[in-house]
Amino acid sequence: MFKAILISCVTTLLALQFSYTYAAVPTPTKAVQEQEKIEKISLVWPPIASAVQYELNIIDPVTMQQVLNIKPIYAAGYELDAKSLPENPGKFLWQVRGLDYDGQPVNNYSQPEPLNKASINANSPITTTQFEQMAYTPLYPVYSWIPYLRAAKYTVRIYYGEDDNSLTPAKLINEYQVDGHDSFDFYDPASYTQAGQYYWTVQARDINNLPISRWSAPVKFYVTTQNITTAALGDSITHGGGAISTPPGYTLYDWQTYSSVPVLNLGYSGDTTAAMLQRFAKDVLPFHPRILVIMGGVNDVRTGVSAEESIQNLSAIRDLCIKNHIIPVMVTASPICPQKMQETIDITPAPDWQEQLSLLNHWILSYPGSIDTYLLLSDNQGLLKSNLTTDGLHPDATGKRIIGETIAASLRQSYPNIFTQQ
Repeated sequence: MFKAILISCVTTLLALQFSYTYAAVPTPTKAVQEQEKIEKISLVWPPIASAVQYELNIIDPVTMQQVLNIKPIYAAGYELDAKSLPENPGKFLWQVRGLDYDGQPVNNYSQPEPLNKASINANSPITTTQFEQMAYTPLYPVYSWIPYLRAAKYTVRIYYGEDDNSLTPAKLINEYQVDGHDSFDFYDPASYTQAGQYYWTVQARDINNLPISRWSAPVKFYVTTQNITTAALGDSITHGGGAISTPPGYTLYDWQTYSSVPVLNLGYSGDTTAAMLQRFAKDVLPFHPRILVIMGGVNDVRTGVSAEESIQNLSAIRDLCIKNHIIPVMVTASPICPQKMQETIDITPAPDWQEQLSLLNHWILSYPGSIDTYLLLSDNQGLLKSNLTTDGLHPDATGKRIIGETIAASLRQSYPNIFTQQ
């Protein structure tokens, strides 16, 4: 899950550019040697579908009784302070389960695993992005890691390496400060359209902004601008993430994961159709895809933007596609569930959102080849099905699967000559 394997010469060159040396890997995942004093234990698990939070259980291997219980945990991992356990903490077992928004279990506890086979005394944050499992790195990457014990803030750096040539040093292009001891992700506001190889790394800092860790091992991601068949322009539903706490760097809540057609993710969280139109030139044209999937409007209707204005923006995007010899494929805007939005993320949609959404989707479906995911996501009242969402605004894993599979099937059916080889 963690893509951080680099040839040693590249790692050395990168390390010289960082103000604090990194370890090649955080800590070997093996049984800790008896002479090593355990100060902390870093636990990592895959994100669990529909889990907003997690519950960690430490148990005695002899009695199988609970020794320590920790909740809520919002990242898919936790650094356990050895001081919170009795002597010889490595002898205990750990297990985890997911909890929903209300703290109710969404699955059974995982099988118990020995603490001493986890990462012991990791000296840098453990990264968790899954870019290597994606067809393309998203245009706007979201970086994630396990919260580092006793950290008050973090520094994230992004380097451009151009290629895998060990003689070509990487160049620092962006640096960000992330506040909060429990922070575990960062949404990069920069779009990466220059082809080549990039790296990102994170360092934990104290309240005075002094380093308390080494830099994490550099995580590669790649940008390609050649031979892009399909890209998707949209908002957070395209950008990814779900169940409130899981960021887009994981594949679980990205609809592109479930598409049999490789899709370049050009989504940006929070976008309205106006914002999508505004960034068309800088974010779409560098890749010049043959097909552009256009999926937006939910942020318009929930904030009171009229369907007429949304239609003008989407129509302009279609015109730009045609002008640049890109095939535009419109997708209906998703429904929402106002009650869940109010209860979980304290957002109240515009009173006429349903009327405006209906007008917008009617216009979208007037174009041949448009794709209707609204119908599959909505209940008999026209609301986002309650079992498909945690926050009432974003479809969760099952909803994203519906979107991805529906879009892929429609594209294959409408453009068989383009997708015969995919």
